[in-house]
Amino acid sequence: KIVGSTLHVHRWREAPYVRKAMSPSSPDARAIIDRLQKGNTRFVEKDEMHGVHENPSIIHDVEPDTILVGSSNLRISYDDVFDSKPGEMLVQRSVGNIAGHAGGAMFASLEFAVARFSPKVLLVVGHSGDEVVSAALQQVKGAKLPSKSMRHVLDQVVPSCMKAVTDASRGSAAATTGGRQLQVEYTATELNALYTIKQLLIHSPIIRDAAKNRGLELHAAVLDSTTGKVDFVGQHPLVAELLARD
Repeated sequence: KIVGSTLHVHRWREAPYVRKAMSPSSPDARAIIDRLQKGNTRFVEKDEMHGVHENPSIIHDVEPDTILVGSSNLRISYDDVFDSKPGEMLVQRSVGNIAGHAGGAMFASLEFAVARFSPKVLLVVGHSGDEVVSAALQQVKGAKLPSKSMRHVLDQVVPSCMKAVTDASRGSAAATTGGRQLQVEYTATELNALYTIKQLLIHSPIIRDAAKNRGLELHAAVLDSTTGKVDFVGQHPLVAELLARD
């Protein structure tokens, strides 16, 4: 059915990926993203105020305004990465920063958090050098099939890797082999974060309703594992079309 929004989705999927993500729309989301950016800057620059918060042990009265979906194989606290105060963020980690399948535990956990806390931002953070993205890229290149449990995860990351590899084959990547590989990995990581957002908006009525009616915005970001710097991608480029789905 190539009518209305479906045509835009088809074109975005088929055309080479160029970042056109949307910035925060609401004042609340804009303020949160700005806070996270400033906190990450303090972390990267090792500002003397990094990690210094008032009453750090008093967290019971703090309602998180941000839900973060990040990778379980990142060896650092996301609270440190964004220099967040205790209780500001609710963090859910999974391998490959995936949301899981509708009806599954990870998916339900995110839905519960959105319904309970009414956050204004849900941030999906990928990171450079992610072993899951690397393994998915190897699958795209024809590597031996892994175990069933590993495939369960990789199957959700492979679509983004396939697009990154396809785009590179069209000549959009760097000229050198090393540069091309780095660009493919980064693009796959960014697309994977956006893919998680897409899955949440399509398959979760709870999260889609929060995005449509309760001020929730879903944003993607990529963390440089070497420097700690976070590249804020923004909302999914087709957020309006995804929210318009029945």
